[in-house]
Amino acid sequence: MPLWNFTTKNKRQCNGVFVEKGMTVEVVTPTTSNPLNNPQGREQIATAFMTKYGVDMKKAQMLTASYLDYTMSK
Repeated sequence: MPLWNFTTKNKRQCNGVFVEKGMTVEVVTPTTSNPLNNPQGREQIATAFMTKYGVDMKKAQMLTASYLDYTMSK
């Protein structure tokens, strides 16, 4: 099962949510396809950021490759 690391690229404030550059979470997925490309994967990423930092990435509209760097480890 691949381990994905997602890191915020920039500091941003959107819809009252403050996100700092460099916030990182890890997400485990059953396949090697990028979790940003499907709704269930984006939900996993949002949950990971909420759990670790208390930041609502959906509300901040930052669940895209434009705002997140990502790498996969096997």
